[in-house]
Amino acid sequence: MTEATTQSPWGTLTLTGEERSLLLNFLEQSFKETLVEEHRTDALDFKEYVRHKEVVLKGLIDKLRRP
Repeated sequence: MTEATTQSPWGTLTLTGEERSLLLNFLEQSFKETLVEEHRTDALDFKEYVRHKEVVLKGLIDKLRRP
């Protein structure tokens, strides 16, 4: 089974292909839900929080998609 390793200042995370795929799927679904959440909210503070969450999720998704 192939493993993917990610290193950061906080430590190393090693994922199997199946784990990586499942995590990526979860993050993509969460990203889609935040798009709907942003669209449905009128509260400016909460909308700003949701937009920040989208940026963080998109960054994680992009990192996991890299070979």
